[in-house]
Amino acid sequence: MQNKFSDRFTASLMGLIIPLVVFGVTGCGIKGPPVPPAHAKPPAVGDLQFQVTGNRLSLIWSVPPKQTADTPGVAGAKVFRLKRSLKNLPCRDCPQVFSLMGRFPARSGTMQFQDTIENGFDYYYKVVLYDDGNHDGEDSNIVHARIE
Repeated sequence: MQNKFSDRFTASLMGLIIPLVVFGVTGCGIKGPPVPPAHAKPPAVGDLQFQVTGNRLSLIWSVPPKQTADTPGVAGAKVFRLKRSLKNLPCRDCPQVFSLMGRFPARSGTMQFQDTIENGFDYYYKVVLYDDGNHDGEDSNIVHARIE
């Protein structure tokens, strides 16, 4: 009786272990981290410009038109700023960390953003367009204003 129970237990255990070993060793054959689905990116802004009037800095850029049916439309723009003091210069190899200033719905043609600035700082700005799926495009050109 003990022998029948032992045989059934061994057979059940082997029935579980063999598939685990076979499927655990073989795997799916794909190595590496998961890859997000590919999608077309919105176009990049290539003509970011600025103008300083008093303590106001105005950014101006144009939204590129939709080029092909595969190119996503532009839903909006994100404006990023890096502000650094002229007194405390950062190390040469320190990363440049931009802060998001705001998200703005896209308009065809020219868009504008205004910021209040202070003396004694370097200001760097860039714009990133995004589509309806909130997929970011490439960074625009970076503009730099030194306010002494």
